[in-house]
Amino acid sequence: MQQRSCAACRMILLLLVSHIAMSVAAPAVQCDLSKVAITGGNYTVSEDGNKVEYRCPKGKYPFPAATRECQLNGQWTNQKQKAVCKDVECPKPRIQNGEYIPQENKYFVGDVLNFQCWGGFTLMGSENRTCLENGKWSGKTSICDDQEGYCPDPGIPSGATKVGSIYRIDDRVIYECMSGLKMFGSKERICQENKKWSGTEPSCRQWYTYDTPQEVAKEFGSSISETIESSDPDRVDVIDIRSVKIKTGGLMNIFIILDASKSVGPKNFNTAKNIAETFIEKVSSFDFTPRYSVLTYASKTKTIITLSDEENVEPEEVIRKIKDFSYKEHEDKQGTNTRLALHEVYQQLSLFQLRNKDVFLNTSNVILLMTDGKHNMGGDPVVEVKRIKEFLDIKKDNNREDNLDIYVFGLGDEVSLEELNDIASKKDSQKHVFKMESIDDLKKAFDDIIDETDAFEMCGISKYHSNEVQEKYPWIAKVIITRPEQVENCKGSIITKNFILTAAHCFHIDDPAHYVTVQMGGLSRKVKDIYRHPKYAPDSKKNKNVPKSFDFDLALVELDRKIDFSTTVRPLCLPCTSGTSWALKLRDKAVSCRDHETLLLSSELVKAMFISEERKDDFIQMDVLIKQGQKRLNCLEDAKKVKDFENVADIRDAVTDNFLCTGGIDPVVDPQTCKGDSGGPLIIQHNKRYIQVGVISWGTVVSCQGFKRKTPVPSASRDFHAEIVHSMDWIEKVVKNELIYLK
Repeated sequence: MQQRSCAACRMILLLLVSHIAMSVAAPAVQCDLSKVAITGGNYTVSEDGNKVEYRCPKGKYPFPAATRECQLNGQWTNQKQKAVCKDVECPKPRIQNGEYIPQENKYFVGDVLNFQCWGGFTLMGSENRTCLENGKWSGKTSICDDQEGYCPDPGIPSGATKVGSIYRIDDRVIYECMSGLKMFGSKERICQENKKWSGTEPSCRQWYTYDTPQEVAKEFGSSISETIESSDPDRVDVIDIRSVKIKTGGLMNIFIILDASKSVGPKNFNTAKNIAETFIEKVSSFDFTPRYSVLTYASKTKTIITLSDEENVEPEEVIRKIKDFSYKEHEDKQGTNTRLALHEVYQQLSLFQLRNKDVFLNTSNVILLMTDGKHNMGGDPVVEVKRIKEFLDIKKDNNREDNLDIYVFGLGDEVSLEELNDIASKKDSQKHVFKMESIDDLKKAFDDIIDETDAFEMCGISKYHSNEVQEKYPWIAKVIITRPEQVENCKGSIITKNFILTAAHCFHIDDPAHYVTVQMGGLSRKVKDIYRHPKYAPDSKKNKNVPKSFDFDLALVELDRKIDFSTTVRPLCLPCTSGTSWALKLRDKAVSCRDHETLLLSSELVKAMFISEERKDDFIQMDVLIKQGQKRLNCLEDAKKVKDFENVADIRDAVTDNFLCTGGIDPVVDPQTCKGDSGGPLIIQHNKRYIQVGVISWGTVVSCQGFKRKTPVPSASRDFHAEIVHSMDWIEKVVKNELIYLK
């Protein structure tokens, strides 16, 4: 019996193995591609031929679904329904104590509604709203409020119903979405003691509704600005919610989680990495230093950098590690284990608490999660979100909600709207969950997600990606001296709200202040006073056969009234100031002026730039190399060739150590300065910050005609710039308290 039983077992096992072998060898099921055409749109087929993705023109969506998949029975999903591009609809609006016109059963792209309130009620939100191409209404929820509640009327978003009409402390309103719509935001909101509603205003959306890059840039930027502001222990509680404003001294951990599952693919994964790099790069250009953790996930989780790595505060190192990480490192990409990724965040926070008990409770934590699907293994990720909140001691009644922000970015058609919404944070006046049509749209959003325009007070910031020259070079000023007999033009740099730094030789000794006008970023200012460097003395070296000395060729122009910084008018960084310490990431209180000089000017060849006016009001960046040490000797040799210096015994009497030298043709040809460039800044770029180290003073060769430079550049063409490091004590004395000076 036993022997026959075992033989039977072996036979069954052999048959099973044979069956598996035949299954593996059997050809894959193929579905008929002639069945997938879509009316009014187009489609793409996956490499294996098992999936079709539909695309429709703007203002339309694919019906009955955005995709079809080949099933084991050889049929496409929804094969009996003809694919067609239908007109996008916007959800039907609702308003209490008022009305809107026109009243229709359905609303399509371009339809406009006008909202009016009944007597005794005030209209809050938008009076007119337009149905947009992505299935949303423009503007804000229209609300008719009698202003008698403790909290304002929270309104009824389009496509929703609301239960609850009393708005006292602790009163609740509950929202539901109409049939077929999915909710983003809070289902329940509570009237709080601060007269604000808990959670986030809900929105009810069709599956085909997406957030545009512009919306994401604005709304995410708005939300994270509050998050970063609140992480500053020395902040003032006045928050301008317009863009990301990053301040000094913040305590924050930023987790970036990238989906690396099979559906993402290497191209999209690389774009996601680029988005992470862009975010880190932009944050790093401000006076703010968070710790970073970057991880990826599919079936398993892999860490690129963690909170316990020493390099997690060095943006360049974090970005390098992201670049080096390959999509191929996830060998098993079949699964989407979102919970495991969030569990890794929990574990890193646990270790961080053990090592940083003194600051743990005061540290803000931000999680950015990007995914193109929903979890299919590992369990519900919301369980891990709750665990993280408990660990951070976040409760509804202890005001610690600011210590955690989870932003979720869903990409494409396969994401679960409910899952995205359940994971994301929900805070009043902030949005933490976004659904975008593609990874490319998300990249567009992140390119503008941190808007430098509100970091006006920080020195050396530029909208370097802008097409507007005044935004690219917002620290350049034009100094115009209008004398009875002539008009002279120089350049200068904005260093404070009241002062412009330029060259002393631009002015005659007897030029009164009212001769001078300063133009910058579309503004024009008259001048209150002119301060020349006390050691600037053009005739002081005639006894050494130097007809005109340019030593200490520096001047400060005081404006008659201060300027307000903006996108086109900002200050340039100066060495030996606290603002530049932050720009250079030198945060030690013992940092000295010498430290700045060493970091900026320690090489024999230093990359620098000046900004020239090629045509009227059209600035262009000119890249040059500052020659130092042995490389500077050639500058001295070329200076000897100047006709005015032919009787100078020691060329160092004309070219003192107070000058920085650029120009020449070795190792590359440097563009030369022209007459109108005088007084402009010589700038070193450090990451995305710009620091002035010199002022354009004089050159050995003049071969420009107006704004145009002649080519080829003469080999003996050298430009000398008045260095400012060793004159910062004088600058600080003149501008007084407008700069924080380092000794």
